[in-house]
Amino acid sequence: MTEKEHEHQTSEQTGENSGIPKNPEENSKKEPSSGDMPKHDQVGAEEAAFEEKLKVLMNQYIRLQADFDNFRRRTREEAARAQSSVTMAVLKEFLPVLDNFDLALLQMENDTSGASYVKGFQMLQKQMMKVFNDFGVTEIKAEGCAFDPHFHEAVMQVPSEKQENDTVAMVLQKGYMMKDQVLRPAKVQVVHND
Repeated sequence: MTEKEHEHQTSEQTGENSGIPKNPEENSKKEPSSGDMPKHDQVGAEEAAFEEKLKVLMNQYIRLQADFDNFRRRTREEAARAQSSVTMAVLKEFLPVLDNFDLALLQMENDTSGASYVKGFQMLQKQMMKVFNDFGVTEIKAEGCAFDPHFHEAVMQVPSEKQENDTVAMVLQKGYMMKDQVLRPAKVQVVHND
């Protein structure tokens, strides 16, 4: 046996240069570094980190989606309010025309010579009221009702033996609602007995 072979055999017996520690307990005491970590543990750690990052990103996405849905809803509501405001403003401008129809018809009914004119005006008034009704405009009931400052504007007070206090005695100018909003309050006389 040559000298080299003898050294190789001796090193195998003693465990030198083999990379295996002489004492197996030394191996268990060593702290595993990231390089020493088994491959399947590294994959598990990377997977856990990826899942955590995915959760964070999903939460951000859900919040962003909710914010966008809220923005869309607010935009629709604001557009509907703006459209309602414009419609109300235009319809308000036509209310005096409707009042003049009422006055003209009242005058014509007293004068029997213009019966054909009365019919024409009545047709125009009905057409006008149909347009208003299509927009959800209705007349505010006032005469004989309890006075309500949300719907009635008291122009004067009158005494009355037949009606109770705070009752609308007479309507001086009709009031109108558009759906659930007051377009114009009714101008009324209110009963006030001392």
